[in-house]
Order: sequence, then C-alpha cells, then structure tokens
Amino acid sequence: MFDCGLGTSLSSLTDYMANRGLIEALRNSEVKTFELNAQMFFYDYDRAIREEFKQMLKETGKRVISFHIPFAGADDLSNVDETLRVQAVSRFRAHYATVKEFGCSFIVLHPSTEIRTNVKAERDERINQLRKSLLEVEQELAEMNVKVALEFLPRLCIGNTLADMEQILEGMNEEIFGVCFDVNHIMNQYPQIPAMTRKLGKRLFTTHISDYNGIDECHWLPGNGVIDWKGFVEALKDIDYRGPFNYEIRQQEGMPERKLQILEDNFNFLKSLL
Repeated sequence: MFDCGLGTSLSSLTDYMANRGLIEALRNSEVKTFELNAQMFFYDYDRAIREEFKQMLKETGKRVISFHIPFAGADDLSNVDETLRVQAVSRFRAHYATVKEFGCSFIVLHPSTEIRTNVKAERDERINQLRKSLLEVEQELAEMNVKVALEFLPRLCIGNTLADMEQILEGMNEEIFGVCFDVNHIMNQYPQIPAMTRKLGKRLFTTHISDYNGIDECHWLPGNGVIDWKGFVEALKDIDYRGPFNYEIRQQEGMPERKLQILEDNFNFLKSLL
C-alpha cells in the first residue's frame, strides 16, 4: 500500500513541459512517480526540456511509471469502422518509442472515445472491436514488459461500469491487461467505490485520484467532493494494492511549488486515514 509513494499526472501541473522551473520543483518535491502524455513535450522542438527532465529522473530515482495514450476519435481502438480501427492500432504502436524511452510500466488507455449510445448490441460491438485491438498488440506489450490499464470512463463511454470492464477483460491475459481506476469518472456509482476496488483485486493496475460531485467528472482535490476516501484507501489495503497512487486533478492557478505542496499535503492526509 502506497509502495510507489506520491504520484501525479504531469497534466495536473502543466499543459506542456516547457518550464525548467517546473523540473526543479519536481526534483525537490515528494512526488516519486509521474504519468506522461503525448502532448507534454509538444513545444520541446530541440528535446532540451525532455533531456533535462530525464536527467532529473536519473539523479533522483523518480520515474515516469505510466504513459497516457491519446483518446481522440482517431485513437479509438473500439472503432466499429474496421479501417479506422486498424489505423488506431497503428497510432497506438507509434507511442512505443516514448514508452520505452522512459521505461514506463503502464500504458493508460481509454476503452473508447466519447459515444452516445446505451444500446447493448452497439456497445457489445465496440467492446469486441476493443478486445480485437488489444489482442493484436498483446505479444508486443509482453516483449516490452508493459501492461495496459483500461481507464474507467464517465457518461456513456465504454468502460463506465464494472460490468463493462469485466466484459472487456474476460479471458484476457491478467498479467498484461487490467484497470486504471479513475474514481471521479463513475458518475452516481461513488458509494460502490470500495466494493468495486475489492472486486477488481489484482486487475487494478493503477489509479487516477481526484474527487467530484457524484454527477460528472470534476477532478477536484480529494476531500472536496462525495468520495469516501477512508473506505477507498482501506479497500486498497485489503487487496494489497501496490501500484501508483496517481493524482489527476485540475489546478488552474499557482506556481509549481504551491501545486506540488497541495498534492503532498493531501497525500499525507489520505495516508493518515489508514
């Protein structure tokens, strides 16, 4: 429990890694693990920021533990148009180089883009397409020693219930395919978070930590919404969870040092609940 220490998605701190001051703040913070996304070094044309960030990781022992795959329509591995699905798989593979460069353990994947159907036959078709895509890259993932964590999603997206996740993962290699539990994505299901955590068990690979209003995603700091955090961390302890405790919150204002201090204080509060 909390073996990985405090983690955060870099998107909780900045849209783009273009500030050397942020790297120094990360160096001096209590954060141990980071989640990277494809746009983080978008403006780093000469790779100078990237290399400085990697040097900080090397010197401190901190690590990029997960990489969040883009999730726009063109990247949807559940696309029912077979040509577009194949293209999405190709786009997925294009990120292997970054995953390898940073030694990521997990790829975080949205099971679908935003969809607006609750018709079971249509959802089943998307789940089948997603499973097909995942099976096509399974051997490649195994060779890289990288796991895929399917993220719980809100609204009508595929992966908005435990039943969806169980259907997606049924019969899939449990050493490679599991779940990223974004606890602010499950709409009115928040009272079930501890039970869902225990049900996921070893299929729970990683987390996105934030709070919300019980209606739709908000990405608030834990304690500002409806989630029973004591119940959640106790459930994590019960399943002997040892993966990342990765914050993904919206912080619009403040210097990097202040944003990081807020995360550190909140993490220490959550640990005190055990």
